[in-house]
Amino acid sequence: MYKLDLHRGDLYVLLPICRDTNLKLYEIGELTRELAQKLSCSELTAAVLEMGQAGRYCDAEAARAWMKPHFETLMDEMDMGSAARAAAEKWRSKPSFGNVVVYGDYDVDGVSSTVLAMEIFRHKSLGVRYFIPRRDSQGYGLHAQVLERLTKSGCNTLVIVDCGTNDEDMLYELTKRKIDVFVFDHHSVSLPCITFPFTVNPNIDGDETAKKLCATSVLWSWAWKEEIIPRANLRYALDLAAMATVSDCMPLNALNRAIVQKGLALMRGNPRRGLSVLFEKLDISRQAISEEQLSMRVIPCLNAPGRVGCADTAVRALLEADVSFCVDDLINANKRRRVISDQIVDAICKLDGADEHVMFDAKWPVGVLSGVASRICSERHRAVVLAAPIGGKIRGTLRVPRGANAVGILSSISERLDAWGGHRYAAGFSVVSERWDDVKESLEELLSKIQIEEETIKAISISPMQITLKTWASVSELGPFGNDNPCPCFYKECNAADKILPLGKDGKHSTIAVDNTKILAFNTAPDELRTQIKGWVYHPRVDSWRGSERVQFVLDYAVVEQGSAL
Repeated sequence: MYKLDLHRGDLYVLLPICRDTNLKLYEIGELTRELAQKLSCSELTAAVLEMGQAGRYCDAEAARAWMKPHFETLMDEMDMGSAARAAAEKWRSKPSFGNVVVYGDYDVDGVSSTVLAMEIFRHKSLGVRYFIPRRDSQGYGLHAQVLERLTKSGCNTLVIVDCGTNDEDMLYELTKRKIDVFVFDHHSVSLPCITFPFTVNPNIDGDETAKKLCATSVLWSWAWKEEIIPRANLRYALDLAAMATVSDCMPLNALNRAIVQKGLALMRGNPRRGLSVLFEKLDISRQAISEEQLSMRVIPCLNAPGRVGCADTAVRALLEADVSFCVDDLINANKRRRVISDQIVDAICKLDGADEHVMFDAKWPVGVLSGVASRICSERHRAVVLAAPIGGKIRGTLRVPRGANAVGILSSISERLDAWGGHRYAAGFSVVSERWDDVKESLEELLSKIQIEEETIKAISISPMQITLKTWASVSELGPFGNDNPCPCFYKECNAADKILPLGKDGKHSTIAVDNTKILAFNTAPDELRTQIKGWVYHPRVDSWRGSERVQFVLDYAVVEQGSAL
């Protein structure tokens, strides 16, 4: 739960609050110690395994499999569907695919899969180019006018990544023009039946493991399983699959965890030039790069060009050797994106209709709305649609909390939409301006009916003073953490000796002195924490400063009694 509080002039601040009735605490006991002995791991690691979803890793054998997923076995056992085999047969049928164009998307999954497709198809082409539509003027997916231009420009083969599944008419039209077409996608299937034989999308007929892959991992896994290019070459592209998996918040099952683990190891040891320069300019220790740093710092920079301009900058940064100027552009684009996003969030907080689920403003730039919607959905734990006009249409982005289905919501009104698509928790759409009022009213009604239960927060009762860099490194082996494998939380009961102090010069942040350690409370001023607090829910992270690593603690929730006046 979050308390919406007015603070610092006209800015609204969200204080993270958890009711004690929604907090489930775990203690380190005898069973924990027995599991730690069986697994030869720390007691803290064993406690995190015990706390895992419904205790599914309490069994020692299951815990070992989770701690060390066997990548090759998982890949061998996965079934990506019949189109994967058909696409591989097509690949082997020709010595060259001539002039190849890769058609991608403007987010990190789209950019990463574009780069990966170019690296793969260079092995069988006269040359490889790419095209990514602009978010602000063209929008997601295939566009007939663009395909017409590509056809006339001498394209022999079109490789479509992170889109294309539901564009069968256009795909078949391209084949009539003697153009070879491959599609590698992971978006939901909206048509009753997908018949195009080279649409490699596990959501059509793949198994459950394959259905949880992002588009980049779909392409990477296809190339690996079918041995399209030497596997030694593919291993050097796992950084792309790892970033895309984290960026798209894919469920971190055993295979996705293994992909991200291997990708992170590659970034730490031998990153591609663009990432190495980006890490350096962001002052991120390469050796300590984590999924949290990817999500919070690296991925926003790679996403930013597609949100405030053209995604080509991100492609070049990942693809080319001389990338310093590209990386500078990435960082500057992300700064612009943050400024614009903060302005929109502040404006929404001041709206009379800020409690509505569907919000529209003719002045909003559509490129940043998806990020803003994700932020609002996460902070307020409610479904939200943000929309703005572009090119005679209204384009919207929908975000829903866990338990809801964004694709299902848009599907129910699809006959009134011009285009739509997405995932379970994130989707986008466009609608002609004349229908917007009707669509807005329907969406508001649908979103207001979503039943959202307050989330139960699981935490291990332990003082931060007892969590060292060594013990946290042991727990980190259970990562990467994210969707379906949440970062473990810990709880420390509040006592009279705890001190709340301002952090930084602007008073926006706080530090909580607990047992001779500090818990950092970002975006929460000290005055906001001076209420009836029972305890602190926090999580550790590794920070690197001047080549030295240390464990930090970050506040997730302030715990209060049920019925406390906030």
